[in-house]
Amino acid sequence: MRRDRSVLDASVLYSEPVRSLLLWIATQEGFDPCWTERILEETRRNLIADGAVSPTQWEDLQAAMQEAFPEAVIEQADADAIEHEMPNDEKDRHVLAAAVAGNVELVITSNLRHFEQADLEEVGKQALSPDQLLCELLATEPTVIHNATERLVTVMRTPRPWSIPELLGRLAGLGHGDALAPRFAKAAAAKLGIEMAAPPDRRS
Repeated sequence: MRRDRSVLDASVLYSEPVRSLLLWIATQEGFDPCWTERILEETRRNLIADGAVSPTQWEDLQAAMQEAFPEAVIEQADADAIEHEMPNDEKDRHVLAAAVAGNVELVITSNLRHFEQADLEEVGKQALSPDQLLCELLATEPTVIHNATERLVTVMRTPRPWSIPELLGRLAGLGHGDALAPRFAKAAAAKLGIEMAAPPDRRS
């Protein structure tokens, strides 16, 4: 089944190249991403604090996201008004409130422990990790996934152009960095008939 509107929380928007892959999938109409100003601000603050982007780079990224997805923003005031009613972990109540306020079925998060099943059922929502969503889309929308990965690697140039095997290798945790979507990477490599490879070392 095609996923429609999905709230992407800051843990997902922070994580590169997961963020870029999901947004490329969204441009291919794999799903419609949503967020609030608070989610964007949390993402900005963490990325800049960790030195992942400069303030100028974040401004450019946010502008590109807003241009590509002009309907993505859920009104912050609407989410704020019901945040205190959310039953999940207090650190991520604002994310679940965004889903309720925006009438969005699904939350995509790397912090599933903050979204217990019983809490989600109470408000009629679901939560998936990026790995779970990517696996689902690979099974239901393989052409969308293939097109998105091809488009993403054309713009990944640090410290040199990447390949699809290297992108999948990064998601699987090969080389330097944590595994970001290991089940998806393994399934996609098998579907494409390729062998994953360690990505370029950005520290070089």
